[in-house]
Order: sequence, then structure tokens, then C-alpha cells
Amino acid sequence: MGWLFKTPSDDAVEGTLRQLHMANQVDRVYERGMGWLKAALASAIAVIITSAFEYYTGASMYQDVLVWSLEKITGLFD
Repeated sequence: MGWLFKTPSDDAVEGTLRQLHMANQVDRVYERGMGWLKAALASAIAVIITSAFEYYTGASMYQDVLVWSLEKITGLFD
């Protein structure tokens, strides 16, 4: 007899619940791992696309965003 159910016939139910819990844990670990992998892959693709854009156009996204931000901040104080 198991700790959850107190009759011998319920051992199968307890075993099934234990297996479902284990499967749920495996699914959770897989989903978290895939989420981090997708985030890292999307970040790498964004960096490559930004670098290619800057290389082929001659524009600097960092400088353009910095200048735009500074103009907006100084516009707030004027």
C-alpha cells in the first residue's frame, strides 16, 4: 500500500499519479530549456541583423539611438 491511498487496489492509481508527476516535471524542464534556447537564438539573430544593417548602410544604430535620446532629454528641459 502506498502513502497516498490506503487500499491495496489504489496502488495502481498512486503509481499512475507518480508517473504523471514525473512526466510533468520533464515537460517543465524541456519547456524552460527550449525557452532559453529560443531567447539566445533570437538574440544572436538580432545582433547579426543589426551588424549587417550597420555594415552595409554605414549607419550606427547605437549612435543614432544615443543622439535621438539625448535630443529628447534636452527637449524636456527646454
